[in-house]
Amino acid sequence: MPTKEIDRKIAVIFATDVVGYSKHIESDESATITNLRACEILLKDIFKKYNARLFNTGGDSFESAVTAVDCAVEFQNAIKRRNSTSEATVKLEFRIGINVGDVIKEKGNLLGDGVNIAARLESLAQAGGISISKGIFEYVSSKTKYSFVDQGIQQVKSNQFHIYDVILDPKQKRKLKKERLF
Repeated sequence: MPTKEIDRKIAVIFATDVVGYSKHIESDESATITNLRACEILLKDIFKKYNARLFNTGGDSFESAVTAVDCAVEFQNAIKRRNSTSEATVKLEFRIGINVGDVIKEKGNLLGDGVNIAARLESLAQAGGISISKGIFEYVSSKTKYSFVDQGIQQVKSNQFHIYDVILDPKQKRKLKKERLF
């Protein structure tokens, strides 16, 4: 039986999720969807600016760790500004996780551990926050003006990885327990 060769690449993966989505949907489904659509337009416009490649609905890949972090910061700031307007009838917040790793390109999608870890980082991020892997930190720490908090080694499911928070606001500083099991 012939096997197709697996197409791999190194990618910077940006995973995002809406905080409290189910709660928002239960409270006001129509308003939540309307506001989510507006946030997605914001995100897609910012991705175009940074030449990101959208895959699935929860992630993007970048060719540069610096541009991925810049994009994440710009998106979080845009959401914060949007939430301060009357247009935002449901104030959605997002978590973002960014990782660099080996991924498999399959039918227009990206798969593999590099993507899974970005999703795990996103789940550890604060509402309105950005959590990054050690690999991303090593690429961006000396090339950006951002501040970071070292959260140490975290474990989520079977993945263990070193996590850093990007500090957008001094109120976001937190300290996770050294090993967190989910």
